[in-house]
Amino acid sequence: MTDTAESLDPLRLPLIGERLIEASAGTGKTFTIAALYLRLLLGLGGEAAYPRAISVEELLVVTFTEAATEELRGRIRSNIHELRIACLRGESDNPLYSALLAEIADKDDAAKTLLLAERQMDEAAVFTIHGFCQRMLSLNAFESGMLFEQQLIEDESRLRYQACADFWRRHCYPLTRDIAAVIHDVWKGPRDLLKSLDRWLQGEAPQLKSPPAPNETLAERHQQIIARIDSLKQQWREQVGEIEGVLENSGLDRRKFNRGNQGKWMEKVNAWAQEETLSYQLPDALEKFAQSFLLERTKAGGEPPVHPLFSAVESLLASSLTLTDLVLARAMVEIRDAVAREKRRRGELGFDDMLSRLDEALRGDSGETLASAIRQRFPVAMIDEFQDTDPQQYRIFRRIWRRQPETALLLIGDPKQAIYAFRGADIFTYMKARGDVAAHYTLDTNWRSSPAWWAASIGCSASAITPSCSTRSRSCR
Repeated sequence: MTDTAESLDPLRLPLIGERLIEASAGTGKTFTIAALYLRLLLGLGGEAAYPRAISVEELLVVTFTEAATEELRGRIRSNIHELRIACLRGESDNPLYSALLAEIADKDDAAKTLLLAERQMDEAAVFTIHGFCQRMLSLNAFESGMLFEQQLIEDESRLRYQACADFWRRHCYPLTRDIAAVIHDVWKGPRDLLKSLDRWLQGEAPQLKSPPAPNETLAERHQQIIARIDSLKQQWREQVGEIEGVLENSGLDRRKFNRGNQGKWMEKVNAWAQEETLSYQLPDALEKFAQSFLLERTKAGGEPPVHPLFSAVESLLASSLTLTDLVLARAMVEIRDAVAREKRRRGELGFDDMLSRLDEALRGDSGETLASAIRQRFPVAMIDEFQDTDPQQYRIFRRIWRRQPETALLLIGDPKQAIYAFRGADIFTYMKARGDVAAHYTLDTNWRSSPAWWAASIGCSASAITPSCSTRSRSCR
């Protein structure tokens, strides 16, 4: 796709195929969703319309919290009601309804369609991601492999804590004092470890900087780290006498690396190099003797100080001196497995399990059959708050609606909020979507406060749209 996004016109957005809509705060996102929803119900938009009008039961809207779902359902219901009243009156002060009225040839027929939609709103397909997955698994039990009913549990925290506590007892209690001290610097106990792990116990595992080798133990990695630190300490003790002359005869900018500080830094590193290595902590002064640090403090055109010891310091500072990745990798696997075993034993299913089950089913032998069944039920899907989507959720949406004829997948989100990982957002998923989806739009104007745009839009609608029948309603399919 191109880097330049089109400015979105909610009344002219083509309602077919995949579309990514970037809507920052204050640009009328909810207003835009209302416009698209009403267009889909009535089949409006001329050449940009969906091929047929669709019902509220066919139009899937997914958001990411129960509160957002209820709010969105209420707003859509209100929009439908207000447009129905506008159709009966033949006019409206609301700029959106006025623009839509200009496209509706038979307003009585449109009012009947909207009344039916209003009455069906309790059955409207406005779900959380978990609610959507649960319904698809139960409605397509054969294709999804969910032939046996399982009890849904809303809170897995006790199961997860018990599994984490068991992991802690197995792996941390037997540790030697020095390794236990290193672990304790990061996590005081299983509750702290679970806080680090909790968001990764379902769906995609994180990319670790230093993933463990097969069968690598904590003791082995600990010894490797200690040996790496000891090696630099020995090299420092052997070569520290050489570097003072190298520094003095170089092009260092002494305003940035003055001799007084140099002496203090060397004293601190000298003291550290003489100590027994009991932890992975390095003195702050050590970075002053890294090759890159010295290069940055060399005068323009000056000869930088170069010595093997500076390169060795650089290498140690760049290496991973932690057991964290190894513990996280092992704990993720063992805790996931333990929780899954216990839920199977109890005949239980968690909310996040539904995502995993649907994801697995879509990738299985009957995956395309399942995807086709979902598309037939929901030919159009709008994913609100798309910036909160994780890789697994995005994969589910793409497997169902990607490049399918006479379907639409509308991804609506705020890229500025995709950086907030604590909310579940995943900037890499959002960036992948920007690369995958060719049609990219941006809401850069709050249309609710742009009378000139609406005046132009209404005029354009009246002249450009000449429906062949009332509202492209169900009677015209």
